[in-house]
Amino acid sequence: MPDAIATASKLIGAEEYAQKYLVDMAFEQHLITARQDNCLEFLDTFSPTSVVEVGCGPDLLIDRFDFAGSSIQSWLVIEPSFYADLIEQKRASFSKLELERGYLEERVEAAKARMPEGFDAVLLSGLLHETTNPQTMLSAANALLRPGGALLVSVPNALSFHRLLGVEMGLMQSPTQLSERNVELGQPNVFHRETLEKMVVEAGFGELAFSGYMFKPFSNGQMGEVLDIVGKNTIEGLVRLGQRFPENAAEIAVFARKL
Repeated sequence: MPDAIATASKLIGAEEYAQKYLVDMAFEQHLITARQDNCLEFLDTFSPTSVVEVGCGPDLLIDRFDFAGSSIQSWLVIEPSFYADLIEQKRASFSKLELERGYLEERVEAAKARMPEGFDAVLLSGLLHETTNPQTMLSAANALLRPGGALLVSVPNALSFHRLLGVEMGLMQSPTQLSERNVELGQPNVFHRETLEKMVVEAGFGELAFSGYMFKPFSNGQMGEVLDIVGKNTIEGLVRLGQRFPENAAEIAVFARKL
């Protein structure tokens, strides 16, 4: 059996990543909320009956989703780390919730067996930059979708204002340079709109819709300190400002359809 990390093209294992990710969450917590809001907008826009969520993270999207008011009949989470235990605990109270433990690239056939006709939607939220082979991840997502099925991909933005500021200050040679946190978390890629959309199209998707969220002029650690001064009620304004200037938002997203 092939090594799981090699199969999923990860620089560090899922358990190690999950532990490191939980360190210094002061501002990341706000990014998680904005990221989930983007997911909820996607689900509201496409109204799928079946969903694959790849990587649930420490704060569960299902806790913010109204199953009672939705058309969703099946919600499959694919998660390789101990975060999967959180989903397992929720399954007793969410009958439509299913779980596959492992990396997406490893669990394609098992997931397809659950929905042979293909799923309506796949969420790749905050994941594509974490693999050395993002095209493989996108191809796996494509394989799970029915024709015309919807895809959400969101990633940190290389052209975020905090990266552009780093270049102007001489701290980075280019906005696509890996940061210390990228290296620590084994994140080998930094995308901007052009590179992200190109990969999505090459993976067999069309009808792209681009968006961004969260204005972030400084690093996560610095933003945590800034919020201590200006107050956390600033967050809503920062999210909206990122939406107004998506090309330079902290994170960017693409909604697309399988051709």
